[in-house]
Amino acid sequence: MRVVRGSLVFGVASVLALAWGCGGDDDPAGTGAASSGNPPGTSGTGAPDDAGPTVPPAASCAAAGGGATVTAPALLRKLADDGNEGWLASPAIADLDGDGKNEIVAVRGGRVLAWRSDGTRVFSFDTTKGRIWASPIVGNFTGDGKLEIAVAARDSAYLIDAAGALVDGFPKVWADETRSIAAGDVDGDGALDIVVGARSGRGDAADIVSAYHANGTAVAGFPPVATSSAGCTPGPCYFAGLYDQNLAIGDLDGDGKHDVVAPHDNAYASFFKGTGAVFDANPMFAKRPKTAGVRYLHDLELAKQGYANDEAASNQAHFTNTPPAIADIDKDGTFEVVMVGSVQNASQDDRKRGVALWVVGSDASRRPGWETPFHVPAYVMGLGDGFNPELEGEAVPNAGNLVGLTNQVTIADIDAKKAGLEMIFAGFDGKIHAVAADKTELWSTAYAENGRALTGGVVVADLSADGSPEIVFATYSPDADAGALWVLSAAGELLHKIALPGRGSMAVPTVGDVDGDGTLDVVVSLKDASPSKENVLVFQVPGSKTNCVLWSTGRANNLRNAWVR
Repeated sequence: MRVVRGSLVFGVASVLALAWGCGGDDDPAGTGAASSGNPPGTSGTGAPDDAGPTVPPAASCAAAGGGATVTAPALLRKLADDGNEGWLASPAIADLDGDGKNEIVAVRGGRVLAWRSDGTRVFSFDTTKGRIWASPIVGNFTGDGKLEIAVAARDSAYLIDAAGALVDGFPKVWADETRSIAAGDVDGDGALDIVVGARSGRGDAADIVSAYHANGTAVAGFPPVATSSAGCTPGPCYFAGLYDQNLAIGDLDGDGKHDVVAPHDNAYASFFKGTGAVFDANPMFAKRPKTAGVRYLHDLELAKQGYANDEAASNQAHFTNTPPAIADIDKDGTFEVVMVGSVQNASQDDRKRGVALWVVGSDASRRPGWETPFHVPAYVMGLGDGFNPELEGEAVPNAGNLVGLTNQVTIADIDAKKAGLEMIFAGFDGKIHAVAADKTELWSTAYAENGRALTGGVVVADLSADGSPEIVFATYSPDADAGALWVLSAAGELLHKIALPGRGSMAVPTVGDVDGDGTLDVVVSLKDASPSKENVLVFQVPGSKTNCVLWSTGRANNLRNAWVR
């Protein structure tokens, strides 16, 4: 049942003409000095300040001659676009034309823009579709030695060359609205394919994903229902729309073809093989032969039978806003599917039950120790678009075109003493959570317990070259100048918080070496269209190196496949 996200019309004019100041929140003069230390009354673990210092985690990367002190990111440059607002799309850093120098790619409104590291414009490509929701893909699709850019805008997928020209065979018109896009070698032919997901579709007969070659032709087996590849007879397959970057791509079964993970706008998730066939479910799930028929009830025994005995009391997932990931979190040689979903009761009349972290196999079976998901039940804000007064209890000024919390999960090794990989995500409780592979919570750090800010997700990189990575994220808020760029330590301690202009940024930041000087930069695409049209910010991080960038951008990498290898 579709209850939130997607009802927001993009024609709402809510652009704020606000003062531009990139100083820290304790820096009224706008000098760029950032705040440091923990929020009042808490440590990185959420413990009282008198609980003592947090023990630093063991470094998980090779050090590059740095120290433990992380220098605050400093504003280096503002990039001018064409005066459009931003959505959920992270920027990309890549050498588009192969000249040895990186470009910055960002999408604003319905346009794809590229800049050189010095801020000069390379091109601006207009899809004319009003908005691009998901992050641009950058990869070598055509094999010409240069990179291409793929985006999804409303009902169409586009492939653009390094000079900003449309590639022959595109656009591909399919379904409205395509808010999910990722790339991988779906058919195993050695070339990248473009996979898109649509918010329309419901039931066995509805296609929610499609895939294209670089020449615009469909990949064999896609779309799966229309080509009879899904194999949902016998079913059932409870397909439903993909509302928010709900794709991950990786080789789940080791056959050399990349598979597609797609959690739905319901309590189900589909895992498609590279042939378009839906993965078989574990036999434990009665009368549910396909993964797309397995209902994600928290209680495993109820999930096995496929229904709740007490729908008012039983918890289940709702994956509307769930960008998934693929990773071998326990390092046993087998990839897992990792998802954060919102939690509601099975009767769907109590939706404010927080979020839950799921770890399952390609057959939807739950990994040992993860028979039930990791549940964060507290709820402050985030389920509804536009800080929805129906859900949050009050009308919020200036909240037009602000979307609800994206339930992204970031996966990285942030503590070498803990076995496996860690999973980092934002809850509906105004906190960032870090959970180990054994399902223990390492820490949680408050960033908006007052419910006045949200985040699109986090990136992970070593910002001081000491081998211990930091967690970086941006926030957005209906309150003027309340959004910020945050830097946490691997232990969850607040290191820096730098104010962002306007309503902040809904997009996950991107970390990389923009200008080739050997140090890291952070690129932030702002929500609002400012009067100056300088809506993409580049921050430099003095003292950093490129030794340890573990999750560099929204959906992990420039292919946006969220596959950790």
